[in-house]
Amino acid sequence: MSITNFSGTVLHRSDTGFEAARFGWNAMIDRKPSLIACCACTDDVVEAVRYAAENDLLAVARCGGHSVSGASLPEGGILIDLSGMKNIEVDPAGQTASIGGGVLLGELDTATQAHGLAVTAGIEPETGAGGLTLGGGIGFLARKLGLTIDNLIGAQVVLADGSIVETNTDNHPDLFWALRGGGGQFGIVTRFDYKLHSIGPQVVTAQAYYPLEKAKEVGAFVESFMRTAPDDITLVPVFMTIPNVETFPAQWHGKYAAAMVACDVGPESAAKERLASLLDMDDLIFGFVDTMPYLEFQKTFGGASPHGARYYWKSIFVDQITDELVEVLVEGLKDLDGEYSQIFMETLGGAVGRVPVEDTAFANRSALYNLGISAGWNDSAMDDAIVDSAKRLFDRLKPFSDGTVYLNYLDRDEIDRAKEGFGPNFDRLLAVKKIYDPENRFGGPLGGAG
Repeated sequence: MSITNFSGTVLHRSDTGFEAARFGWNAMIDRKPSLIACCACTDDVVEAVRYAAENDLLAVARCGGHSVSGASLPEGGILIDLSGMKNIEVDPAGQTASIGGGVLLGELDTATQAHGLAVTAGIEPETGAGGLTLGGGIGFLARKLGLTIDNLIGAQVVLADGSIVETNTDNHPDLFWALRGGGGQFGIVTRFDYKLHSIGPQVVTAQAYYPLEKAKEVGAFVESFMRTAPDDITLVPVFMTIPNVETFPAQWHGKYAAAMVACDVGPESAAKERLASLLDMDDLIFGFVDTMPYLEFQKTFGGASPHGARYYWKSIFVDQITDELVEVLVEGLKDLDGEYSQIFMETLGGAVGRVPVEDTAFANRSALYNLGISAGWNDSAMDDAIVDSAKRLFDRLKPFSDGTVYLNYLDRDEIDRAKEGFGPNFDRLLAVKKIYDPENRFGGPLGGAG
């Protein structure tokens, strides 16, 4: 038995290509759906959802498959693969874009930057735009433009009964509210509509790498700098191992560093003057302030967490970078093996903090930093040791947390953190879930699915 009236491709467990198709970005996630529905259009999504309902199966959408928790790979359910739905329409005059559910961030950036426009996007070009958006959407433009959801103006959604609705602030406003930060558990979004802004095509960027022994100075610099920085600037500190690439002096390859990566979308001369101070501390390993295409800057972290490696994440929101916090991060980094492991702090504030918390499902508008522990490695024999190290660091970080968490960074063993992640919006989200997905067809933490 299979899906009928389907123009895409359906892969069953016995089909050639099923094994390759089921795996996403994180090789730690090893689940087998009953079938994979590779959709070519919205009507295919409708048929897949109806089939799931008829057979009482969980139906989960996947765009880029970049979820660390494997949220887009259901065990025994239907994986509704949207990666073939790549339509992108940009209206330069109206400064809007409409994209299919399978568009990746790099593809969205390329299409909008062709017109000197952009919307807040994440830092990994291979991430699906849909997943990033539904969880909130943090990126280097967030302080200037707000989260990705703050720029979402409409969506097309396939509901649990197979019906198609258009949702925005006027149509199904409760659903539109929930989609903006509540995740993909209310329906399958087949089209996203964004408002765009004049950004680039050139922006001023900076990178500065210092020995890890300078971590407290780096942390103090970021804390002081960002308290008075204009919304044009985003500055992200990263505690990491310097990779073996020619960009860095050979004697520093494989050694720990405290780094800063910045983007300033303000006027070039003022931006360069502002960011020059990142290079002023002693013992600089490598650094620069330069102008580059925004499209190229967005590829800065591309490849830092390659597809098919093994990953485990933890994250918290924090309000301040203190010496005590940095001490914990430094010790945690030294305890965290893995060739792709790093600890980063995404800087918020600015436009993000000016949206009332009740306006969208995204629960935290006040925190100034989203701190992420990103453990990444290749050798499966290291799984237990690295996961345990990440958990130990997370436990030590709890006193610095404000108690909330970014939905997009929840890992597979953190279903119990969903309520604290949704904060004051939890009860309203639960009510919307009961209206639009009463049988929990799409899973998710509000329905109790793992």
